[in-house]
Amino acid sequence: MKTHYEVLGVSPRADLGTIKRAFRQAAKAHHPDLRGGGDAASEHQLKIIILAYKILSDPGLRADYDDDLASERARIRRERWDAVLQFIAATTVLSAILIGIEILLFPSLADWTSRPEATRSVALQPSPQPRSEPLLDAASAAQDATGAVLPASPPVAASSPAPATEATSGERVLPASPTTAAGFVRRGLERSQQGDLDGAIADFDEAIRLAPRNADLYRYRARDLGRRGRWDRAAADYERAIRLDPNNPALLHDRALALQRTGELDEALVDLDRAVRMSFSDAELYSDRGAVWLAKGRYDRALADFNQALKLNPELATAVARRDDALARRREQQLAGDSDPRQPSPETTGALPADAAPRSAPAAARR
Repeated sequence: MKTHYEVLGVSPRADLGTIKRAFRQAAKAHHPDLRGGGDAASEHQLKIIILAYKILSDPGLRADYDDDLASERARIRRERWDAVLQFIAATTVLSAILIGIEILLFPSLADWTSRPEATRSVALQPSPQPRSEPLLDAASAAQDATGAVLPASPPVAASSPAPATEATSGERVLPASPTTAAGFVRRGLERSQQGDLDGAIADFDEAIRLAPRNADLYRYRARDLGRRGRWDRAAADYERAIRLDPNNPALLHDRALALQRTGELDEALVDLDRAVRMSFSDAELYSDRGAVWLAKGRYDRALADFNQALKLNPELATAVARRDDALARRREQQLAGDSDPRQPSPETTGALPADAAPRSAPAAARR
C-alpha cells in the first residue's frame, strides 16, 4: 500500500507549500468535473488524495503518521534480522549433525578432533544472538508479536493487585505498574469503564508503543478520544487500524461515525458504503448511512436506508426515529413548495444515485 507521501508524489521532508501544490495537481488529475465524468476508480483515488492531504497538512497528524511509518520500517528490519538469525541457527544445527555423523562413521576423525591443536568447526561454537527489544514474559510476547487481539480480562495470576510489601528500611513499596502491552490494555479498559478517559488514553499509548501492529489498540484509543471530543485524532487512529485490518467493517463503521462528527459527510459515506458491501446484513450500518444522507438533505436515499434497516431488524429504535424524522422533513419540503428535484451534484461516494445522468451527456447534446 502506498504511503500518503507516495500518493501525493512528494518527499517525506517536503514542506507545506510543496504538499499543497502536489495536492492541487493530483486532485485535478482525478477530479470528475475536470475529467468529464468519473469512474469508481478515479473517485476512490480522489478520496485517497484528499485523506493524504488532510493528514500531511496538519502538523500533529503528520507527526503521528511519521511515527507510524518509522515503526513500520523498524518492524520490517526486525523481521529481516529474525530471518537471518533463523537461517544461521538452522545452518548451525545442520553442521553439528553432519559433524556428529562423521565422528560416528570415522573414529579416526574423533581422535583428530580430540587433540587440543586441532581446529574445530566454527559451527560448533554457538554465537550469541543479539536482541533489539527487551524480553517480555511468554504470554505477552506471544500476544504482542503476532498482533492478536489482547484479552480484555486479566489472567488469574494477575486478577488481584499484588499487596504492598514492607521494605527492609521500613518504607512501603507500591505495586509495580504494567510492563507489557497486555497489562496496559487491561488497565486502560478498566479506566475507560470507570470514566478516567485521560488515564485510559495514556495506557493505550503505552500499549501501542509496545505492540504497534495491533489494530484493536488503535480502536480502543480512538473510542476514548471520541468520548473526549477529539474527533480528528480519533479518525487518524481509525485510519491506522484500517491499514492494519482493511477488511474489518466495524472499523470502517467507527471511522465513518467519527468523520460524520467532523462534518466530512462524503468521506463518511465512502466508509459506510464499503462497510455495507462487507456486511450487508447489518441493520445498524444502513441506519447510520441513512442518517448521513438525512444530514445532507437527501431524504429519498435516507428513507431507503432506514426501510432496509427495519427490514433486517424491525425493532431497531434508532431507525424508526430517524425514518419518522426523514418523513417529516420531506413533508415540510413538499408543503413549502421546495420539491424541485434539482439538488447538488451526486456525491462521489462509490454508491451513485440510480437516476444520475452521466456528466458528459449535456456536452453531447450541445454538439
